[in-house]
Amino acid sequence: MYGYGSSSLWVKTQLLTIDFASSTKEGADENALNEFSRLFVGQYHYIKLTEFILFVARFKLGRYGKFYGYFDTITVGEAFRKFLRERSDELDIIIRRRNNQALEEQQAPVKRNHQPPDDLRVKLNLK
Repeated sequence: MYGYGSSSLWVKTQLLTIDFASSTKEGADENALNEFSRLFVGQYHYIKLTEFILFVARFKLGRYGKFYGYFDTITVGEAFRKFLRERSDELDIIIRRRNNQALEEQQAPVKRNHQPPDDLRVKLNLK
């Protein structure tokens, strides 16, 4: 059900939502979308669906630019590479925070209970 063909269909469907949201004068070309979707799934097979949904949402919000007059798959490809750079930076921050948090948990504060030697305690009249 979620094989190669359905993945490209799913990507195409999401791209059509971008096309609809962009309200360009000229809509997306069906053949170009089909080809782009197949190439996209082949190139970025490791991307989770939730990450792609995040990309689509950010694209619709104008974070990666906009179309000028017509829907352009090359613009989408360039925008996705920007998304991948952002994703990499965001993942680095998350990993760094987790590592720092794990380090802090491992390094429990040392309880210090220094008692001077008995002979010194006697000289200083300490109990």
